[in-house]
Amino acid sequence: MLRNKIALSTCCLLALAACSSQSPATSQPTSPAKDLPSCEAMKGMMGGWRDSKVTPTAQAALDSVLSQMNTTLKLKKITKVRSQVVAGMNYAIEFEFDNGEVWHTTVYHSLADEFTMTQAAAPGPLPAICR
Repeated sequence: MLRNKIALSTCCLLALAACSSQSPATSQPTSPAKDLPSCEAMKGMMGGWRDSKVTPTAQAALDSVLSQMNTTLKLKKITKVRSQVVAGMNYAIEFEFDNGEVWHTTVYHSLADEFTMTQAAAPGPLPAICR
């Protein structure tokens, strides 16, 4: 019984020492952007965006977007693909039309093999964040 009390007391003291060694919380709110790791820091991290090849699945993801666009332009090529493992896969895709315009979009590929455009196709290259 005494051994249990000593062990419990030791655990409590260690927990208190750990709490007291941490710096006190600041009362000023922090910027969410400062709390998030930079894209550079996320390279190689699980769940971070990664450069990818143009796979048949990435092509199918873009095809699902192109089928929803009201345009007569034809796809010339996919210029960049980034992927992110989630419960399924996110694809950030940069592509070029036959007239030279560069566009980008983001598509979610579910585990049920369905594609959902999560960011509408827009003119311009992929945004600099996690590019």
